[in-house]
Amino acid sequence: VGKIGGVDQVISAQGDGWVRGYEAATGKKLWEFDTNPKDSVWPKTRNEVISTPVIHEDKVYIANGQDPEHGEGVGHLYAIDATKRGDITKTGLVWHYDKIRRSISTPSIADGLLYIPDFSGFVHCLDAKTGQVYWTHDMFAAVWGSTMVAEGRVYVGDEDGDITVLAAGKTKKVLAEQNMGSAVYATLVPAHGRFYFNN
Repeated sequence: VGKIGGVDQVISAQGDGWVRGYEAATGKKLWEFDTNPKDSVWPKTRNEVISTPVIHEDKVYIANGQDPEHGEGVGHLYAIDATKRGDITKTGLVWHYDKIRRSISTPSIADGLLYIPDFSGFVHCLDAKTGQVYWTHDMFAAVWGSTMVAEGRVYVGDEDGDITVLAAGKTKKVLAEQNMGSAVYATLVPAHGRFYFNN
C-alpha cells in the first residue's frame, strides 16, 4: 500500500502474471500491467508474480518468476508508472530488464539504486530511474529471499547457507561472506542494532 500520484493505492501482484493497482478507499481497479511478453508460453517462458511490489517515487518495481519447484528460467524486472490508468502494459512501462532470471525476491531501493536477486543466484544492481545495469554478482546458489540494504551495505542469503555482504553503490565490492551451516531462505531483518535471520 502506498500513495501514488496523490492516490492511496493497494498494489497486488498476482498468479496470472499481472500486477494490478486498486484505489484503497473504494477497491476500484485503477490499472493493470502484464509482466510477461505477449509471446510467452506457460510454463516455459510465462511466469507468475510471487515477489512483493515496491513503491518508490510514484513507480512500482516488480520481478516475475515461478515456484522454485519449477526450476530456473527466464525472468523480467519492471519499473511501472502507476499514475497511469487502464491496461498500462505499454503506456506505463518506464523500463524493462530482461537479463534477470526467474525471481521470487522483492527489490531493495536505496540512494537511487535498485538491488534484486534472482533464483539462479545472481544479485543485480540497477539505476532505479533508468534501469541501467551497474553490476551483477554470482552467489553460486539459488536465492529465495530478498536483499536488505542498511548503512551502505547489501545483505543477502542463499540456498548454500552463505550470507554475503556487498558494498552498496555503483561498483561491485564483496565485503564479507559467512556460511551459516544450512540454507538461508529468508530475508535478514534488522532490529535494535542487530540482524535476525533463520536458516
